[in-house]
Amino acid sequence: MNYYELLGIAADCDFATIKKAYYRKAKECHPDLFGNAPEKAEEFKRLVMIFDTLSDPVKRRSYDETISDGSRLSPVAPPGGNSIMDSDADDTLEELIVGNEPPGDTRLTTLFLDLEKTFVFMTCREAKNLYMSRNYKLSAEFFTRLVGMAPSNILYRVWLARSLVQLRKYGSAKIHYNAALLLGSRRIPAQKLQVVRRELDELSRRRAPLLHKIRRFFNPPQETMIVMPDDRMIEEASRIMERMLDEDRRQNRRRLK
Repeated sequence: MNYYELLGIAADCDFATIKKAYYRKAKECHPDLFGNAPEKAEEFKRLVMIFDTLSDPVKRRSYDETISDGSRLSPVAPPGGNSIMDSDADDTLEELIVGNEPPGDTRLTTLFLDLEKTFVFMTCREAKNLYMSRNYKLSAEFFTRLVGMAPSNILYRVWLARSLVQLRKYGSAKIHYNAALLLGSRRIPAQKLQVVRRELDELSRRRAPLLHKIRRFFNPPQETMIVMPDDRMIEEASRIMERMLDEDRRQNRRRLK
């Protein structure tokens, strides 16, 4: 049986269906409900692995390529590689830890086992699914909220920038890409974020093709780390994010009237 069959859902279902199926199955095997029985612990670990794969549109696309189901989901691929940061492990830690405020004694396995309690993590997964289903306006709204909750999370910055690019808001996207690079330069060890650099280069080409070509001729792209002069980029990104949130709140108030 494949992951979809194990959850009892269709291969072309949406994120909300996957989450609902996960919660339903979790009640059937969560170790806390069965006196921490070893067999239930193993069953729940497998369930978490399935949910982690299917709720992430990038991982889901890779998984779908391994099964022969004609109705499987074929989401739009993001512009960069499978990992935004320097490794898949860096992406996992960034998504689960930065902004989620895990307890000090937690382990990665514990975070995964308790991910159904992690609001920020779930919001990120939902936002990524919105992006991959081409609902860029809503994905931008979700990632704007996530950046507001966790301004130092690199993944949220990059996915917000990607959403803004699709909405042709190139200036705002550039600011968040640069904010992600600044945050990466301060990590220990520093993150090179080559995927982000490539996407930023492509953004420059879209905005001004001729100027981009001239700049590339005189300044070929370098693989070295960009050193940002100060915090102005993050501050400007935060101001744009605040304006977007204010506009979102105004629209919500108008709907309620």
